[in-house]
Order: sequence, then C-alpha cells, then structure tokens
Amino acid sequence: MQTRAYNKFWQQIHKSAKEKGSLLRVMFELTYRCNFKCRHCYVPESFREKRELKTKEVFSILDQLADIGCFYLGFTGGEPFMRKDIIQILCYAKKKGVEIIIYSNGSLIDEIIARELAQLKPNKVDITLPAMTEAAFEKITCSPGSYKKVFKAIGLLHKNKVNLGFKTCVLKENEAQIEDIQDFAESLGALHRLDTRLSPRLDGSKEPFRYRGSLKNKLQATGYRLQAIRKDNFKECDLVATKQIPDSNNLFKCAVGVSQAAINPFGELKMCLMIDFPKYKILKTSLKDAWQRLKGLVSSIKQDKNYKCDRCNLAPFCKWCPGRAWLYNKTFTSCEPESRIFAKKIKQGLNC
Repeated sequence: MQTRAYNKFWQQIHKSAKEKGSLLRVMFELTYRCNFKCRHCYVPESFREKRELKTKEVFSILDQLADIGCFYLGFTGGEPFMRKDIIQILCYAKKKGVEIIIYSNGSLIDEIIARELAQLKPNKVDITLPAMTEAAFEKITCSPGSYKKVFKAIGLLHKNKVNLGFKTCVLKENEAQIEDIQDFAESLGALHRLDTRLSPRLDGSKEPFRYRGSLKNKLQATGYRLQAIRKDNFKECDLVATKQIPDSNNLFKCAVGVSQAAINPFGELKMCLMIDFPKYKILKTSLKDAWQRLKGLVSSIKQDKNYKCDRCNLAPFCKWCPGRAWLYNKTFTSCEPESRIFAKKIKQGLNC
C-alpha cells in the first residue's frame, strides 16, 4: 500500500516536470506487428510491415530518454514480445533507472519469459483481456488458441509474482462479461482499466467503431474506472471520465507536450499513441530537439472559432481532447461525436 508521503513525493515530481517542461513520461511503441488480428485495433494492417528500429537504435533512444530526465516508460505495440530483442531492451531500460510498464496481449509469454520478467521487476505487466469465455475472446482476437495462451501466461506471471494489470475495450462481444473480467482481475489483486471508447485507426479509418458495445452500463463502468484511478499511481490520461473545461492557455489536460509524449516504432516522437501527426524524427536530429519542437506546437494550439467547450452544457462530463478532435476533423479545437456521445450518457445517468 502506498503511503501518503510516497504519493506526495510523486505528485511533486509530476508538478516539477510540468513546470520545467521535462519529458517525464513516454509511451514507446516498439513494433506495430502483432500476432492477434483484433478488428477494433487502431493500427492499420499496412503499418505492420514498415521497417522498425533496430536494437542499437532503440538503445540510442533510451540513452537520450535517460539523459533528458524521462522516468516513466511504457513499452507497447503492436505486441512488444514479437520482437526477439524485447528482453534486451527491457533490461537496458531498467539499467537506465526508469520505471517500466509493459503493455502486451500476453500470448507470447512463456515460462522462461515469465521468470525473466520476475527478475526484471517491471512496475507492471499490463495484459489486454478482451473476454472471459473462449468463444468471445477469440471472436475478438481473430486468433485461434489465443484464449488458452493468454490465460496460461497470466497464471505464469502471477505465479512468479510479477505485478499485473488488465485492460478491456468495451465491444459487442464482451460487454456482458465486463463484470466477470473485473472480478477476475480483483481475484489476482490486479487493477483493471476499462476503455469505453474506441478510436479511429492511425490512417483515419473509422472501421473500429463498428465493433463497439452499446455501453448500456456505461455510468457504472465509469464509476469503476474512477475508483481504479485513485489506486493507480501510473494512471493514464485516457481513463479520466470527467474533466474541467480546458483553458485557453493549454487545451491539453493530459500533459501531452508538457511532460509526456510517445515514440513510434520508426523512431519518431509524437503527441500520443493515437495521434500520428505531427512526427519528429529523433535519430536524424535528437530527442531533445524533437521534444522542444513538440512542446512548441502544443503551446501554440489555442481556442479558435471551432472551439465550443466553454459554452457547452456537456463540458463537465466530457472526455474531449485536442488529439481526438484531430482524429476526426484534422483540427485540434473542434468537437467530435464520440466525446459527445459519452458525455450525454454520463449526464443522463447522473440525472436519473
């Protein structure tokens, strides 16, 4: 159990990073390759065949991250364990003194890897858990045999006392199983994150929306997520269900371009995982230079004629962010329908 003093210490670290403009938190996509074929995935199939960073190039970026003061580092994909050098990369990062979270579907984690992770002691291995029944699970992953592989991996990680976390996207195939997934996570003493909204693919395709659930229990799910956030020191910006109306000085409330960013498999710095624009090449210049350019862009984004949050009655319940606005309309200030749908559901539930 984390103490108040511990939490206060990290709050001060975050505050200091924001004030200084230090890059404290980074999500590093090591690959877009994946052995699952989830239809709601935000990564287009064409992205999975592109050249990705070599091991030494990853090490170079990790060196620069350490030098610039990064402390929280999330490794994700695609599926990061598709890389044969994944353990090398994780060990190298750990030696740099950063806190590591690994985001994985879990299916490639065997006994050897589980033991290696136990020795590595990452802050958490975060497993995507789409369903509790084999039929629903494999309808989502489109990968025969994935159900048994993932649950076997979870058992191995738990046996080796590796810190676990779970994430679930609400889909048509699993919305009746959300409570069972939450109960399973609780039985292992692990936090569970529920993502109630899907995002367009990085190429702009809105195909993932075809598979979202009806979210008839959305308000209850939101309450669960807020409870989980209070327990999780490594909370993520896309889990906050309600937020204050952004001010004109900083429309981003998730610390993007202030103390956090993302790096894609090609060595490009960008705002976050879901936004594929703009991208700044790290290896051709430097991480420091790319970070300064990204900060400059974010600080330049202000309210304009497209911005309506300051006069919208849904604003207190809304998860709008400039990044999501860009995904829909190629502007950072306009409204987008997914946030409005979510906000209306929350408001209706609170008024019942």
